[in-house]
Parts: sequence; structure tokens; C-alpha cells
Amino acid sequence: MDCKEFSNLLDAYVDGSLTETEANRMREHAAACPDCAAKLTLLKDARRMDEEIEVPDGFSSSWRQMIREEQAMEEKKTKKYPWKNWLAAAAVLVFVLGGTALTRGSMPPRITTDTTAAQSKVFSADAGFGNGSVRKTAASGASNARYEAFMTAETPMMAAYDDYEYDAVEMEEAAEDAPAAGEAQQEKIIRSASFTIKTTNYETDLESLQNLAKEMGGRVEYLSASGDAASGQTRSASLTLRIPSQRLDEFLSGAEGIGNVTAMTQEMQDVSANYYDTQTRLETQQEKLKRLQSMIAAADSVSDLIEIESAIADAQYYIDRYTSQLKTYDGKVDYSTVNASVREVRVTELKEVTLGERIAEGFRDSLEAGVEFLEDMVIFLVSALPWLIVVAAAALAVRLIVKRVRKNKKGKKIES
Repeated sequence: MDCKEFSNLLDAYVDGSLTETEANRMREHAAACPDCAAKLTLLKDARRMDEEIEVPDGFSSSWRQMIREEQAMEEKKTKKYPWKNWLAAAAVLVFVLGGTALTRGSMPPRITTDTTAAQSKVFSADAGFGNGSVRKTAASGASNARYEAFMTAETPMMAAYDDYEYDAVEMEEAAEDAPAAGEAQQEKIIRSASFTIKTTNYETDLESLQNLAKEMGGRVEYLSASGDAASGQTRSASLTLRIPSQRLDEFLSGAEGIGNVTAMTQEMQDVSANYYDTQTRLETQQEKLKRLQSMIAAADSVSDLIEIESAIADAQYYIDRYTSQLKTYDGKVDYSTVNASVREVRVTELKEVTLGERIAEGFRDSLEAGVEFLEDMVIFLVSALPWLIVVAAAALAVRLIVKRVRKNKKGKKIES
């Protein structure tokens, strides 16, 4: 028998309602346990007092009621509130799931791309027409700048034309050297074209377009390719081609047989007036230079010699300038610029999907999304771990302080 069982059977033992076996066990336990023996003695003394003293009516019920109230108060104090645990668990769940959902966009991606990989290839052709070889260049910005400057120029070399002022002699000489109104001049036409090729055979058609340019005696001046078939990206390429003007129509006809040509445009720009005006100015400056060179021998003073040499330098400057302009005109007139784009397209086949396949695909997608979410959750928890440690330490310190304050208040109440 233990102390608890002894306490439960104590009233029945004193009343004499226990069996002989139970009574013997009670006596044995009382003999072995001083506390339980003291309880037994106290109960017997109380019973004797009850028998000797007349207890007022309601006394027994009143002190029993007080005991019940004290017991109820103790149970209320020690009662646990399970909803607090559920509330804490819900708060943790909201923190983990909500934090993961809000930070998924800023988490490190599952698949990263190497910025040093050659996703985009930029090429620039060697100088000189008729050379079809293409070389890779890192200075793609310079090629783009030259290309933009060429494409955005409305009338080439007009700035140089406007800022030059003829003096009276040059204007008169230019008028004398200009061809008569009825004299025929060869037209100077700058031609350009652009088109887009959509194809399912990207590599083959891109190579065919470059080979066609070489067959026409042209060259690839610029090429930029992007996309990666291995990762499922569609590929595309932008090319700037220089094609002999007399074979431009033949080249465009041949390009129509490569893939599916869309959005083709052609443009013609007549620069004959500017060209022959520049040519006349060049001839005028050349004549002026000859006269100045012949005047050097007849110079009488150093000042005259210096003035003549200064005029010679000016004439040579304009000769070089006009010569460069004419070469630029000749290059653009003789070789047309063609801007071509080659884009890879994919053929999509429609297939009827059964209900079972849809369910399997939905389950697979859901499973993949769940795994990815769990991975992001782990990353979030690991990332937030330093802050969680700081918050937990602060909460523990506050809890210890509150406990100590309550303990001090309770001690003061007992003393009072």
C-alpha cells in the first residue's frame, strides 16, 4: 500500500468499515510511514472532539465549502489553456509559409546562367569588299555605332558640304568646270534592303544566306546571333550584308528561296547632285593647289611664301576631305546594304489529351511545385535563422524578467 491509497481509505478505516485484510494493511503502512501515522492520529483526535463537543449547525458544511472554494481556485490557477499552444503553432505556421511565399521571388534561382557563356555571338567582317570571311570581334559596340551612323544619315556628308564656304574665285571656277545642262551624268543611286526569314531549319538557312552573299560577290559586315537550342530557346540572327548593287536584285530573288521571307523592304537614294558637286569642288581645289605650287617659285618675300604655304595646306585639307567623301559615296553606290534577320520558328502539333494524362500531368506539376516550395522554405528558414536566434534570446530574457517580478511580488504578499 502507498500513501495515496492510505489517504483514500483513512475515513473508512477509522469508521471500521474495512475488511480485516485491508485494516491489517492500513496498520502495517501506518507503522512504516510516520506521515501517514500522524494523519491517522489527527483524524482520530478530531473524531473524538466531534463526539465530545457539540458542533454548531452548518459548521461542517461551511468549512467543507471553504475547502472546495480553495481547491477550485488552485485548479483555476494551475489550469492550462491548450488554445495558447494552438495559437503559437498557428503563428509559427503563418510565419514559415507566409515568409516563404513572400520571399520566393528574391531567392537564389534553381537554374542560373553563366554570364561568361557565349549566348550571343557578334561578328564583324574584314575590311574590303568581296571578302566573305567573318571574324569574331569583342568591339561590337564600334560596329553598332558605325551601322547606326550609316542608317540614320539622311544625306551623307551634308554637314561637310554646308560648313564649307566658297570664295568668289572658287565659285566662278566651279561654275566654269560644271558640266553643261545637256551633258549626261551617270546617276549615283544608293540602294538598301531589309527582310526577315522565318525558318524551321535555322542553322542550314543561316549558312545558306551567308553563302548566297558570297556567291554574289558580297560580304557579311555584321552578324549577331542569340538563343540556345539546348535550353529550349528559339534562336535568331541579325546580319548586315554588303552586296554589289548590280546584283542586288539577283540576291533578293535568291533569298526568297531560303525559308519564309517576310517584311521585305527596299529603298533607293539619289545622291547624284551631292556626288558631282563634291567632285567639282575636288577638281577646283586640285587646280588651286597647282597654281599655288607654281607661285612658290615666284614668291618675293618670306611673308608671301608663308601665305602661299598656308593656302596650299588649306587646299590639301579640302582635297583630302572631298576625296574621302567621294570614296564613301562610291562604296555605298557600288555595294548595297542589306539588313537581314533569320528567326527560328517551331511547329506546334495539336494532340488530344486524355483525362488520365491530364490528371497525371496535374499531379506531377503539383508535386514539382510542392518540392520547389519546400526547398524555398528551407532556404528561407536558414536565411532567417540569425534573426530568429536574436528574437528567441530577447523573448527568453523578457520571460525570465517577468517570472522574477512575479516571484518577488508573491514573496512580499506572503510576508505581509
